[in-house]
Amino acid sequence: MNKSEFIEQFKKYNELLESAVAAQNFERVTRLDLARRKMLHEFTETNAPDGDQHFFEALEQCAEDNAKAISKMTAEMHRVQKTAATTMRGLSGYRR
Repeated sequence: MNKSEFIEQFKKYNELLESAVAAQNFERVTRLDLARRKMLHEFTETNAPDGDQHFFEALEQCAEDNAKAISKMTAEMHRVQKTAATTMRGLSGYRR
């Protein structure tokens, strides 16, 4: 896989991750992230950095996009946990 193919595939994973976050499909987010990490690891094992500024800028943009998606997912998970805890406290009164 050359750098252009790698960047294209990496960007595709980012798009899929953002879609999974928006759909609140956390299992899919995890699977996509693991696959993306594996691809990155395999690419870096077979390709040495050559100072290609465009390549590193593209990776940096992908990393920034991922950080935003992960922050959004984390905030949503906290919101869901808080809602679930509130609901459980409310329902616990009915058990008595």
